[in-house]
Amino acid sequence: MSHIKQSGFTLIELMIALALGLVVVAAATMLFLTSSRSQALQQGQASLQDDANFGLNYIVKDIRLGNLNTVQSSINDLTAYGGVVFRSSENSVEVSEVARANLPMSIEGATAHETLLTRSKGLAVGTSPQWTGISNVQDISSDQLTIQFVPQYVLDHKNTTDENDDIWYGGTDCEGNELEFSRTEGRQVIVQRYFLRADDNNNENEPNTPLGLACDAGHYPLEGSPTEITGFGDEGQIILKRADHFRVLYSIQSGTSHRYVDTATYMAMTTKPRILAVQLGVLARSNQSVGGGASFSNDQVFRVLDQDVTIITPTANTSKYARQVVTQTIALRNTFGERGQ
Repeated sequence: MSHIKQSGFTLIELMIALALGLVVVAAATMLFLTSSRSQALQQGQASLQDDANFGLNYIVKDIRLGNLNTVQSSINDLTAYGGVVFRSSENSVEVSEVARANLPMSIEGATAHETLLTRSKGLAVGTSPQWTGISNVQDISSDQLTIQFVPQYVLDHKNTTDENDDIWYGGTDCEGNELEFSRTEGRQVIVQRYFLRADDNNNENEPNTPLGLACDAGHYPLEGSPTEITGFGDEGQIILKRADHFRVLYSIQSGTSHRYVDTATYMAMTTKPRILAVQLGVLARSNQSVGGGASFSNDQVFRVLDQDVTIITPTANTSKYARQVVTQTIALRNTFGERGQ
């Protein structure tokens, strides 16, 4: 009888092969998970950089218009038709027995709505969409900045001799509205406020209250005796999708020295110095999660201009988000005249 030889794996060889296979699979899985986390982190950081820098630069462009086309070069709490808006006729002050304010009327024609003006922690808050001081940091309110300016208008005659169809054109406001006004309406003063508000366009698993930096714009006539602002006081248009905190400081001239103060400090001064620059600070976060790694701590402290802030710890979400403080200092170039004042 002839014997047929059979060959194959022994039990030991099979166990070794399985062990090596598991090692290779484990290494590939780790590589995949690491790559996924790295991609999520890079996407989060990229969206953060894009939103924060482009969003803040959009604001900077508009704030540089502050005090444009006004007859007064300095900005304080009484600068009419220009500058930073601190007062309406409802919280005016008497100067030489004359009531003075930035706005020549009460907002919306009836109630002061001071919470639509420039605000900071220490001042009374309102009800949304007015300023409420909403923020995602612990124990510190967010700020609000309200400015006004007169655009560089161009009178469009529509290629006719009929003045009734003439249009004043001044570009667009921060909500994207075309600034087109008839000759009857006349040139308008543009008022814009920047503030944080809740953003309903969010994912269900986002931590805390998803906030966006919004801009609300309105206008009132430059000539005559205006009585109300059109289109002002609504929830505005979000220009930076995710912002946990917003801080505003002002560079003031006091004698030969300069320093930065917030709105509450400035309004508490007996004599209001001129404002030469506005400093903005935003604590921005990424739109999407960057994973649940320990590298992003819930108790991390961020420095936003003069404030040390910590994010409110999420109660029902373990995902982490990238955050970054972005700041800008904006010289108000329309305020540099008459420096001897």
